[in-house]
Amino acid sequence: MFEKEIEDEAWKGPDSELISEAEYDAIVAEFDLLWTRTTTPQEQSRMECMIRLIEAFENNRNSHRKN
Repeated sequence: MFEKEIEDEAWKGPDSELISEAEYDAIVAEFDLLWTRTTTPQEQSRMECMIRLIEAFENNRNSHRKN
């Protein structure tokens, strides 16, 4: 789905723009789908990238709520 975008975003530095809320929702949905089944090593690697994006998005969103 967003494979290239996920890889690109996961390796950007801390000053880069985060994913949009729509991208976040799609990544979470895909992660949840992969979580429920047996995955290949490639899918596991993809999930690791996805988790980094999800955590970065949530941390950014939470930091904005505190301000």
